[in-house]
Amino acid sequence: MIHPTFTRTIKPDFDAVNMRRTKHFNINTICICFVSSLSFFGLCHAQSKQPTITITTEYLHPLNISEKEGEAIYGQSADKVHELLKRSHLPYHMKMMSWNRAFELARHNSDTCVFSTVRTKERETSFHWIGPIATGNWAVFGSPDKLGKITKLDDIKQSSIGTEVGNVSVSYLSEKGFHMVTSIESATTFKNAALGRIDYATAGDIHGKKIIMENHLEDKVVWLFNYQTSDYYLACNPKMSTGTIALLNLKLREMKIDGTFKSIDNKY
Repeated sequence: MIHPTFTRTIKPDFDAVNMRRTKHFNINTICICFVSSLSFFGLCHAQSKQPTITITTEYLHPLNISEKEGEAIYGQSADKVHELLKRSHLPYHMKMMSWNRAFELARHNSDTCVFSTVRTKERETSFHWIGPIATGNWAVFGSPDKLGKITKLDDIKQSSIGTEVGNVSVSYLSEKGFHMVTSIESATTFKNAALGRIDYATAGDIHGKKIIMENHLEDKVVWLFNYQTSDYYLACNPKMSTGTIALLNLKLREMKIDGTFKSIDNKY
């Protein structure tokens, strides 16, 4: 007897197929996430390789202040620079020294910046500029018997004027025909004025008054008049990354928008 033949139709097991597809999808997803994680880790690692920025400055009250050598640097400009680097997540260290040394280190060394720096035509191409971070007045100081009698630069045209090596006033006043005498630091300049070795001293108006008080020169040297107002910047070596410069300027704008910039000014 011939048995009838039955044809069995095997239906696909959709649950099994879906499980295989899901498993395949999950594996791919895990791989993609793993690769992405590696990329993210690589990016973070690359960011951690950001070279430490050297920030140089001088003692310039109330912008850049330190009580003793090696101690914390603070002030109207310094506080802003600290906040700026903190917001930018950039590693840095800050050093205080003579102005000329601070300026030259930033001019010649990559990943180095100097503040508080006046932006002039002569300096323009020597740095990348972040700022302004502060504003200040330049003043002339001299003997108390000159107070009220000497009120403008034309009154001292034939006189000797002292300031620090590298100070922006050297080129500014030299171009106007003044005889400039330079020293390493402000205190030396003001002591020379007190001793009559030079006729006048020039410095930031607030800074000069502070130097006079610190060195007990009140009976020998006094403020006479202001002759110029300037903005101050953080000036960085031209080899520094343009991306870093853009980031710093962006964070400075944020500080101005959220009130941090003004809040620091109000402290001083």
